[in-house]
Amino acid sequence: MDVIVTMADNIEYRRSDRKKTGSLTDKVRAFDSARASKNGNGTSESRSARLEVADEHAAKRDERTRRRLEAGRTLRPPKTKSPLVALLVFGIVGILIASLVFCGWHQLIRSPGPDVEPGREVAVIIPEGARVRDIADILVERGIVANPLMFQIMARLKGGGAYFQPGRFMLVTGSGYEAAIAALSVTPEAAEVVRVTIIEGLRIDQVAHSVADQLGLSPTEFEERARTAAPDYVAKYPYLEGAFQDSLEGFLFPDTYEFTADATVDDVIERQLARFDEVWQSIQVPQDRLDSFSVGELVTIASLCEREARLDDERSLVASVIDNRLQSAMMLQFCSTVQFLLPPERLTDLRLSDADTRIDSPYNTYIHEGLPPGPICNPSRLSLEAAARPAITDYLYFALTSQSGEQTFSVTYEEHEEAMRISQEVFGQ
Repeated sequence: MDVIVTMADNIEYRRSDRKKTGSLTDKVRAFDSARASKNGNGTSESRSARLEVADEHAAKRDERTRRRLEAGRTLRPPKTKSPLVALLVFGIVGILIASLVFCGWHQLIRSPGPDVEPGREVAVIIPEGARVRDIADILVERGIVANPLMFQIMARLKGGGAYFQPGRFMLVTGSGYEAAIAALSVTPEAAEVVRVTIIEGLRIDQVAHSVADQLGLSPTEFEERARTAAPDYVAKYPYLEGAFQDSLEGFLFPDTYEFTADATVDDVIERQLARFDEVWQSIQVPQDRLDSFSVGELVTIASLCEREARLDDERSLVASVIDNRLQSAMMLQFCSTVQFLLPPERLTDLRLSDADTRIDSPYNTYIHEGLPPGPICNPSRLSLEAAARPAITDYLYFALTSQSGEQTFSVTYEEHEEAMRISQEVFGQ
């Protein structure tokens, strides 16, 4: 409760204070008396004048005090904060600090990793001389753990960081920090040869992850190298001259290979290119096809056949539709060229949206005439053979009309409309 000091109280306070300390007039008198005693030449007149001035100042000060009190400006002692308010403030600050600490720790644990399906067994290569920080980055890239900093902290706490050995390890995606630390703390596999199978029809990014899963290489390093390495191999494989954006898309031949456990990204790429060249030379492409198309264009046609045909004996029919449309100056309008631009999970979409078909890209054959500027996948031998020797037909259209993968090929648009009606009945779209 505030204590109000009234005017009377204040005047009484001032009187008592004067008694203790003396008024200004008393101080002046004492000073003059002392100086007069010392100098011996002070006059009563000068002392009286100074005393009058001092009394006048004191009167003015008292008058100002009186006016303030009459105007309601009461004197109050300083306010003090309630202990309850202080506790409340400290409580709120404590909650905020605790929330920040919890959120930071939660972020370390739950920070999202790469888009990798959990539960898959993949190979991980720990190189010689790798630090805990380097190992953490490798594990995050492979989808084993989510956060590199959290792995480093856990490894230090458990003391495993000092015992990690270089080599090839088989780990499970999404297995977590403790499982990864435990797996890396044992002696690595001593396998000398690793079998790697690359299936047909994959894009470079998919090939990169397949190689990484089986051999333990970095998928990012593989993809970056494969997308830019064509000029480095032109001397050995002249048909790579002018590859679109220097990419090796289409030339990383799908097959089963054997590599030593310490194989590098370039080792894998060189083997795939050598295998492609071996297969391509064995196909013995007719000269009239080589006169009409470059090797790169034929590989592009083969990649379209790979992605559009569901049955092996229909690959050459798809190749004939490509030839016929190009000769008729018709746009290809192949769904596969748009799917090439979509994320991996949409590669098997049976239907595209209108927005999909309007994606602005030279690969989009719904808005650009002719072949796409390069292959849209890495085709198999059967598709390369279809591109080299297409069937002779008048077909201009085809549509998927069976759950077994069979397609209906048509010469006229009216026939194609009927095939599309059947397709919608079969697939309900």
